[in-house]
Amino acid sequence: MATLLFPGLCRPLCLFLAFFCSLPLLGICKESESDRQALLCLKSGLSAPAGALTSWSNVSMEFCNWHGITCGVMSPRRVIALDLESQGISGSIRPCIANLTWLARLQLSNNSFGGGVPSELGLLSRLTNLNLSMNTLEGTIPPQLSACSQLQVLGLWKNSLSGEIPASLSQCKRLQEINLGKNKLQGSIPPAFGNLPELRILDLASNTLTGNIPPSLGSFRYLTYVDLGINALGGVIPESLSNSSSLQVLRLMSNSLTGELPKALLNTLSLGAICLTQNNFVGSIPSVTVISSPLKHLYLGENHLSGRIPSSLGNLSSLLHLRLADNHLVGSIPESLGYIPTLEILTLSTNNLSGPVPPSIFNMSSLKSLGAFDNSLVGILPIDVGYTLHNIKDLILSGNNFDGPIPASLLKAYHLRWLDLNNNRFIGFIPFFGSLPNLVHLDLASNELEADDWGFVSSLSNCSRLNMLALDGNNLNGKLPSSIGNLSDSLDSLWLNSNQIFGPIPPEIGNLKSLSILYMDYNFFTGNIPPTIGKLHNLINLSFAQNMLSGQIPDTVGNLVQMRLLELDHNSLSGRIPASIARCTQLTKLNLSYNSLDGLLPG
Repeated sequence: MATLLFPGLCRPLCLFLAFFCSLPLLGICKESESDRQALLCLKSGLSAPAGALTSWSNVSMEFCNWHGITCGVMSPRRVIALDLESQGISGSIRPCIANLTWLARLQLSNNSFGGGVPSELGLLSRLTNLNLSMNTLEGTIPPQLSACSQLQVLGLWKNSLSGEIPASLSQCKRLQEINLGKNKLQGSIPPAFGNLPELRILDLASNTLTGNIPPSLGSFRYLTYVDLGINALGGVIPESLSNSSSLQVLRLMSNSLTGELPKALLNTLSLGAICLTQNNFVGSIPSVTVISSPLKHLYLGENHLSGRIPSSLGNLSSLLHLRLADNHLVGSIPESLGYIPTLEILTLSTNNLSGPVPPSIFNMSSLKSLGAFDNSLVGILPIDVGYTLHNIKDLILSGNNFDGPIPASLLKAYHLRWLDLNNNRFIGFIPFFGSLPNLVHLDLASNELEADDWGFVSSLSNCSRLNMLALDGNNLNGKLPSSIGNLSDSLDSLWLNSNQIFGPIPPEIGNLKSLSILYMDYNFFTGNIPPTIGKLHNLINLSFAQNMLSGQIPDTVGNLVQMRLLELDHNSLSGRIPASIARCTQLTKLNLSYNSLDGLLPG
C-alpha cells in the first residue's frame, strides 16, 4: 500500500539505502588496498630468487594468498603475519612496512636484508614477534621499538648492528625473549631489563659489551636462559643471578669476570648448564651439597681456579660434560668422578694434578672423551682399558709421566679417533692400530717405544681416515718399509724424526699426496733422496736434515711450489743445487749447509 500511496518516494529511498549499505564495503576495500599497496611497496626495495615473491603482483588482488602472507579472519581482511624466513631475499626493509597496521608477526630471518632496522617498526602497535636475525643489517637498534607495547619476541641475532642497547626496550613489559647476539653492540647491559616481568630468554652473546652484569637480572621470575658470553664484561657474578630458582642455562664464557665462584652456583635445583670458561675467576671450586642436581654441563676451564677438585662433584649424577682444564688445580683426581654414571666428556688438562688416574675413571663405560694432558700424572694404563672404555673416542694423556706398555686392548676401542700419548715414558712395541677404522690422530711421540719389524705401519693402511701420525722422539730402528706409502690418502702430517731409522727412504713416500708436513730428520737414512718426493705437491714443511743421505738433490723438489721450509743440512749430498728450487717461491727457510753442494742458491 505504501508504494501505491507514495510512488514518488520509491526511487530516492532505494538509492539512499543502497548508498548507506555500501559505506562499510568501501571502507573494507580501502583498508585492504592499503595493506596490498604496503606489500608492493616493500617488494619494490627487494630482490628475491624466482618464486619467493612472484605472487606479490598487481595481477593478483587476493594478497592474502600471496606467499608468506597470513591474514586474519576478521572483515575486512588484514595482514597479521609476514613469514619469509630463508628465502634468499636481499635489499632493505622499507618504512612503508609500518602501513601494515595489523601486523603481529614479522619473520624475515636468514636472508640478506641490509640497511638499517626501520624506526617505523615502532608504529606497529600490535606486533608481538619481530625476528630479523641472520641478515646483514647495520646501524643502531631504534629506540622507537619501545612503542611496540605487545612485543614478546625481539630477534636481531647475527647482524652487524652497533651502538648501545636502548634502555627504553624495558618499556616492552611483555617481552619474553631478547636475542641480540652476534652483533657489534657496545656499552653496558641496561639495568632496566630487570623490570621485564615475563622475560625468559636473554641472549646478548658475541658483542663488545662492557661493564658489570646488572644484579637486577636475578630478579626475573621466569628467566630460564642467559647468554652473555664473548663480550668484555667485568666484575663478579651477582649473587642474585646464581640464586635464581628458574635459571636453566647460564653462559658467561670469554669475558673478564673476576672474583670467586658463588657457592650457590653449583647447588641450584634448576641449572642444567653452566659455562664460565675464559674468564679470570679465582679461588676454589665450590662443594656440591645438593642431593639431586639437574646439572649436565659444567665448564670452568681457562680461569685461575686453584685448590683441589672437590670429591663432591661426584654427586652431580646427571653430569654429561665436565671441563676444568687450564686452571691451577692441584692434588689427585677424585675417584668419585668415575662414579658419575652419565659422564661423557672429562677434561682436566693443563693443571698441576698428580698421582695416578683412579681406576674408576678407566672403568667408565659412558666416557667418550678423556683429556688430562699437561699434568704430572703417573702410573700405567690398565691392561683392559680398551674393553672398559669401549665408547672412548678421544684419549689424550700427553705431557705426563705415564710408563709401561701401551695396552693392546686399545685395539678393541672401536670408536677411538684421537689417541695422544706423546711426551710420557711408554715403552715396548707399538700395537697394530689398523683395527681402528675411525682413527684420525695418532700421536705417540717422545716416548721410549720400539718397532717390531714395522708391521704396525702396514696395519695402519687400514685406517682410511688417518690424518696425523707422530712417532718422533722414540727408539724406532730398522728400515722404513715400503708400506709407508700405503697410509691413508688423507694423511696430512708424518713425523718420524729423532729415531734410529736407517736404510733408504722408500720411494713409495711419494704416494702420500695429501702430506703438508714431513719430518724425517735426525735418523740414519742413507742413499738418495727419491725423486718421487716431487709428487707431494701439498708439502709445506720438509726436513731430511741430520741423516747420511748422498747423491744429488732431485730436480723434482721444484714441484713443491707451496713449500715454506726445506731442511737438507748435515748430510752427504753433492752436485749442483737444482735451479728448479727457484720455483718454490713460498720458501722462507732453506738450509742446505754441511753438504758437498756447489752452484748458486736460487735467487
